[in-house]
Amino acid sequence: MHSISIHCPSIDDLIQKLEGIQPPDLIQLYGTLAIKEAKPWAIYLSQRFPDACRIGMASQRHISNGHVKNDGATLILSYFEKSHLVHHSAAYDSNEANLSGENLFAPFLAEKEEQQANVYIVLVDSKDAIQDEFFNVSQQRDLTICGGRAGIFDHENSWVLYQDKLYQNQSVAVGITSQYLTQQRDVFVDNIAIGRRMLVTASEGKVITQIDHLPAQQVYQRYLSNGEKLSLSLANRFALTTMHNNVEINAVPLRWESDGGILMSEALPEGASVKFLYFHPAQSLHSITPKIQHLNEQRPDSIFIFSCISREDFLEERPTDKLSLLNQILPLHGTYCFGEFFTTQFGTRIMQHALTYLAINESGCGLKRDAEPIQIADADDSLAAMFNLIRNAFQDLEQEHASLVTSNVSSNVTSKNDASNNETSRNDWLHDLQTGLLNRFSLLGRLSNKEDIFHLAVLRIRNFRLINQQYGYNTADDLFAQLAHYLKRRLSTNSVGIEFTCYRLSANEIAVSIHSDIAPKKIVRLFRNLAEDIESQEFSTINKIEHLLTLSLSVGMASAFDELGELLCEQTHLLIKASEARRFAQINNQPIYWNGDLQDHATSEENLDWILKIRKALENDDILAFFQPYYDSQTGKEVGAEALLRARIDGKIVSPSFFLDLIKQTQLYAKITLAMLSKCERILNTYPNVHVALNLSVLDFKHYATLKALREFFKRNHVNGRLTLEITESESIKDYEWISPIINEFREAGALLAIDDFGAGYSNLEKLIALNPDILKLDGCIVKTIDTDEKLRKLVQHINSLAHSLGIKTQAEFVHNSAVKQRLVDMKIDYLQGFYLSEPLSESEWLEQYNDEIN
Repeated sequence: MHSISIHCPSIDDLIQKLEGIQPPDLIQLYGTLAIKEAKPWAIYLSQRFPDACRIGMASQRHISNGHVKNDGATLILSYFEKSHLVHHSAAYDSNEANLSGENLFAPFLAEKEEQQANVYIVLVDSKDAIQDEFFNVSQQRDLTICGGRAGIFDHENSWVLYQDKLYQNQSVAVGITSQYLTQQRDVFVDNIAIGRRMLVTASEGKVITQIDHLPAQQVYQRYLSNGEKLSLSLANRFALTTMHNNVEINAVPLRWESDGGILMSEALPEGASVKFLYFHPAQSLHSITPKIQHLNEQRPDSIFIFSCISREDFLEERPTDKLSLLNQILPLHGTYCFGEFFTTQFGTRIMQHALTYLAINESGCGLKRDAEPIQIADADDSLAAMFNLIRNAFQDLEQEHASLVTSNVSSNVTSKNDASNNETSRNDWLHDLQTGLLNRFSLLGRLSNKEDIFHLAVLRIRNFRLINQQYGYNTADDLFAQLAHYLKRRLSTNSVGIEFTCYRLSANEIAVSIHSDIAPKKIVRLFRNLAEDIESQEFSTINKIEHLLTLSLSVGMASAFDELGELLCEQTHLLIKASEARRFAQINNQPIYWNGDLQDHATSEENLDWILKIRKALENDDILAFFQPYYDSQTGKEVGAEALLRARIDGKIVSPSFFLDLIKQTQLYAKITLAMLSKCERILNTYPNVHVALNLSVLDFKHYATLKALREFFKRNHVNGRLTLEITESESIKDYEWISPIINEFREAGALLAIDDFGAGYSNLEKLIALNPDILKLDGCIVKTIDTDEKLRKLVQHINSLAHSLGIKTQAEFVHNSAVKQRLVDMKIDYLQGFYLSEPLSESEWLEQYNDEIN
């Protein structure tokens, strides 16, 4: 696709400039015209381009090819190659904003989900500010929306265009639908929240009467002019900001009331927690440059701008600051609004004093291009640094205050004489000295004493130990601090709008508490995206910028309530549940896991019950070995069988998936391994031609009693290649120099070595191969779809070729249909195993089948 724009001071100029122009798919008309003046433009466009989708609105200023215009009209013509446009219009009633939004989007949402639009451009005409409820539908259905509220200073003559008609108090939406369409968007807000939080204690409509039980005007005068009389023009630059229904509200003083109250641009409800918000362009200019550079690398086809009428980001039609940076990517097209629409993870927000953009690419390839760095003008301006310092200082004070409140018990036991001497130490034990973050003790105190945490995320750096070993502790701590800074910066951007606190839990764990009541699925999505972005970032080592490292994360997410508002866990248990979810994510090689999805797993009471049941199973010899045969791929003959753990609980055969992770945390795990070893020993001695594979984890090699039992087993048995030790969880091997001699000892005693689950998650290929295994067992996740997935088929083929070149045999798990089997046979994988060939059998069933084959 591509877009062009034409600025026309008059309709005669429009007619002349449109000569020879090919009919577009989408027309956007933005004009500094009263409704009567705009009608001829609408009529002419409908005659000239009858098949095009035509929308537009009154706009005090508009942008044509990167230049800002404040007269006539700008026409934006867009041509799509692979996209389909859908459009609709509906009345807008500020008294029924929610219903107005539902009416506008109803035709779009009636379509099947796969046919719904990727992104919507929405234009609204209203004499009043757009109500938050208008976009409730976007919170429920995850719609991506951009656009704005129409506006010329003469509100009575404002309008929106839909096809050939001009409307007032109307909304218009155009949806762009394509399987190839990619879109990027962002919002740049030149503001900074300064000062402490205050409470609106009396308000009516848009008039706030009292703040912290004081007259609102008095509060403004106290903080901005030391109690002296304050001009309205100065107060205008300081809004009050709050979050209401997960939407940010910025209310600007418009008029001093005679009773000491203030008429604000937006309504602030009683009980709202507000802070002063100061508008200044220096705040965000440098921080957005990397974002614009990233956008430049994505090759957008068109960029549409929706900027606030209050922004002075141009000089004599030439753009300045952020517009100028965006103009280096593509010539900009767009308009100025009286309120801009921007979609975050938590719904669509109505912004003020903001610049938003929508960048569209119709190729869908997502390939980056080599792009010249975006140039930012040098400016000797320390205001941005000063604002950041003020903001971060107050943020630290707020978080420290919240933690100090939770430590009242500790402070109360300190005598009055010692109180002043202990002030410094009280602060010290609340913080991690290396990063400045609050620590685990602070989080535990807050969880126990304040009911203000809705979600808790625990992020663990999985490759932290390797970084420690390679670069040292100082570098690892510095990288942790860089991660903390990145998290705080991303979470505090205006496009998110959530309240949070960061904590350092341990050397390689950081926790983030969320103090906003937001749907769990949206918070999980936020941290999933954050984890993916962090893993794609490059972090530099101390004084060695040329050494760029990436961080690998596992994330656990815990929420106090589920999607329906039902209690999931007490706030005091959030850290336990988040840590449990994080461990589950790491064990299952997932980037993130949520405690709401752990409900099918054992509760604390059930955990104790499982431990008791497994202990009784061990005492009653109800720990069983089932056997799943594996076969030679070329002859089809059985080669051996893998011994699989089962337990008889209450008369039923139970899979280890219900209890093994729990039992690994107890001494029962070693006893289970010894029980399985004993059963394999009995079968090997009874049937001299049988081959058996036994699973052993790294934990088994570290356990003294298990290691001793294995050595005694090999002393009294000559297995001669009939026992294969399968090392599971090979990615958890850290010290190869320690484990290699032990493995070599058992191989010299006649055991074979197999690396289990190869290809699942992270594997250190070089060091695993150095163990010189006899067999590589290909994990089911890369085998089960090779009949349909060409990429995985190639991966399996390459692993097989590499293994064979090193004299290592290969074995494929999860052979679940004839097509997968045939692919593996054709590739000459050595051994095949899976339910299509044989399910796991009880010991008696397997031996009976084995005897039948021999006979």
